[in-house]
Amino acid sequence: MRNQLLASLVLLSTAACSTTEPNVTIQDAQGNYITTSDYEAMQRTEFIDAMKMGLKDFDRRMTELRTRANELGGEHLSDFAECESELREARTNFESQLSIAENSMAGDWPEERSDTVKAYQELREDLDEAFEDVLDA
Repeated sequence: MRNQLLASLVLLSTAACSTTEPNVTIQDAQGNYITTSDYEAMQRTEFIDAMKMGLKDFDRRMTELRTRANELGGEHLSDFAECESELREARTNFESQLSIAENSMAGDWPEERSDTVKAYQELREDLDEAFEDVLDA
């Protein structure tokens, strides 16, 4: 009986975890991004999915910043041009680190996950600074 109950619980938890679309929340209800400790606690698949969603969000916000700078014109546009190459470099660095983490061996995974979190945080900080520099001009 106990083994049947245990088997049933395992099956239920497996079924609950296997959705076709990842249910990863990058931001809470107030728009705050999840914390480093939240990322560090994620399993590999969940983490990689979250990082890829974060990259899509970065691209969306980058487009938003470019559009806003174009609308404002003048100094805002030149400030964006100055930030753009740094943002592209940060994106490339993050994407490279994400690929390394995704393909890392099990023993290297914790360190690569941590390095990826750091690269992601730097990417987000660079984007936040660009928003301030471009829109506050």
